[in-house]
Amino acid sequence: MQNIMNTNFDILISFRTPSGFRLCGQYFLGKDRELAEMIFSGLQGKEDSLDKAILHFDLMETMNDIPLKIRSIGCKLDELSLNSQHITREIFRANAISTGE
Repeated sequence: MQNIMNTNFDILISFRTPSGFRLCGQYFLGKDRELAEMIFSGLQGKEDSLDKAILHFDLMETMNDIPLKIRSIGCKLDELSLNSQHITREIFRANAISTGE
């Protein structure tokens, strides 16, 4: 029997609380690693400011129900809006715009 890998990509959004970070949002990006990395690369924020950041965006790969954090960025509240717009626009482009095929 063939072992079929079930891999999905998500972006998790978390905010800082006195007791640690708390998940507040998630975008399902699908199964395409290249698309997931392209979307995440377009986010505003910094990888080197995670310790001080109020918000975290984490690119996650889940393979056979085992999550793995690929990349993280920290961002400010005003960047949250821009990042949400970017993610939604790119997911829409990838899934809703027909190429005529």
